[in-house]
Amino acid sequence: MNEIVVSEAKTLKLTNVLSRRIMPEEFGNIPLIVTQMENFVRSHNAQPIGPLIQHVVVTKGPKPEPQMYIMRQANQMITRLDPQYHMDALLRVRNCLYAHYVGPMNRNDLAGQKLNIYAFEHDIKTANSVYTIFVSQDDDEAVVDVFMEKD
Repeated sequence: MNEIVVSEAKTLKLTNVLSRRIMPEEFGNIPLIVTQMENFVRSHNAQPIGPLIQHVVVTKGPKPEPQMYIMRQANQMITRLDPQYHMDALLRVRNCLYAHYVGPMNRNDLAGQKLNIYAFEHDIKTANSVYTIFVSQDDDEAVVDVFMEKD
């Protein structure tokens, strides 16, 4: 069954988060970049845990620009990082709009659209920052959680 359940005032909490910014020219290489991130984690005697996370933030200013980051949690903190990586021991994002999506993977963008409509209808200001967690996916169905920061 396809559904999108929306709620407010949710907190996203992640630990030992390795992140890497993805430049526009790298969008076609995301599967390779994810594999490289997982290999990097393993090469530091850690294990990747949990699902893949995508963070998109739109910069403020006269020329707003979307920036995309791929994030992966590890079972322990990694202190020696390559320059393209950043590591947070704890990432906590409070007071988010939240959508739980179940449906075809190629339509998961509907969850973010529904959050934008919900924010519009309820006069909620958002911070132009969205975390998408790909909980599970197969050929027919995906489960995706979307956290949208409030301003």
